[in-house]
Amino acid sequence: MGKQKSVIWIIIFLLITIFPWGLYALMGEHLESVEHENRKLEEKPVISKDNYEKFPQMYESYFNDNIPFRNQLVEINGAIDYFLFHQSSTDRVCIGQNGWLFYCDNEDFNPIEQSLGYWYFTEDELKQIADNLKVAEQVLSSKDIEFVLFIVPNKETIYKEELPEYYVSKSQYTVVDQLIDYLNENTNIRIVYPKEEMLCIKEEYSDIPLYYKIDTHWNNAGAYVGAVSLAKELGIELPPFSELDLKARGVITGDLAKMLNISIPNGDIGYDISWGETIELEEKKWEFSKEFIYHVPYSNHKTLVVRRDSFSTALAPIIATQFEDSIWIHMWEFKPQQIFDNNADVFVFETAERYVEKLLDFQIIEEK
Repeated sequence: MGKQKSVIWIIIFLLITIFPWGLYALMGEHLESVEHENRKLEEKPVISKDNYEKFPQMYESYFNDNIPFRNQLVEINGAIDYFLFHQSSTDRVCIGQNGWLFYCDNEDFNPIEQSLGYWYFTEDELKQIADNLKVAEQVLSSKDIEFVLFIVPNKETIYKEELPEYYVSKSQYTVVDQLIDYLNENTNIRIVYPKEEMLCIKEEYSDIPLYYKIDTHWNNAGAYVGAVSLAKELGIELPPFSELDLKARGVITGDLAKMLNISIPNGDIGYDISWGETIELEEKKWEFSKEFIYHVPYSNHKTLVVRRDSFSTALAPIIATQFEDSIWIHMWEFKPQQIFDNNADVFVFETAERYVEKLLDFQIIEEK
């Protein structure tokens, strides 16, 4: 009888150990395999004389990243944390109030701390940014190219009241306020930072969110507010927000929800927008990590070049209607020479508020 029990337990152990792999081999191709954690999963290591000491740890990391039903288990864990315990399963996302999620990655310019006045530029850093921008403006001006710095407000700046209660505001005066004040005092750089415009629209149209609750970005309504401010600086008049035609649509996921590995039914609202007369906008290229290219026949015969980040995804189709050609180049791919190669009449450096530190490295060199 004892031997029979032992055999039974061995069979049960083998089934528990082997069955998931066999089942996954049969069903795996029918299951979602998209990686939602915004990181590269470990590849299967090959043992060599150079890595044999670390090989066990390398293989363990590979195994953990490729265990059968991993995505499904991660999703279950994320759902339990969020829906049952109202907790975040990652330190990159903070759970705010009233269903709002916020990005708080300390390795990526934590926008919560930035918007609450936790840090500032040094005097040397401010001077370096100012010098970089002045040289860029001089080079562009010598080629008759307009230059505008466009800073997209953090979601955390516009919706501070929805932040987690454990975050305490240190100052209403932020690093971007500091930077803009310094640039206004020491340069002639044209700057658009539509924080006040967005706060006004937010107050007047309190039932229309300007940013997604479960995503880091502004929605189309918020992007339109920013577009009106940028267009005004460029001498272009777009219809006011009050004339915007908004059609709401439900949204169940966003980049923050994906970091938590969850979908949230009725979690968010997005908008399809239209305004004024229909403009024939030709999308010649749309590659998120590289560039967007738009063309409008019979427009003002001007070319716009934008150094952009992900916030321009919603901004570009609005502003592009005002230029014959517009090229929106992702910051990972952007090279200053592209401004001249595309015969730009206007150059806009677009950056999310949380990425203003990148201005420390921004330089435009004289065209060769």
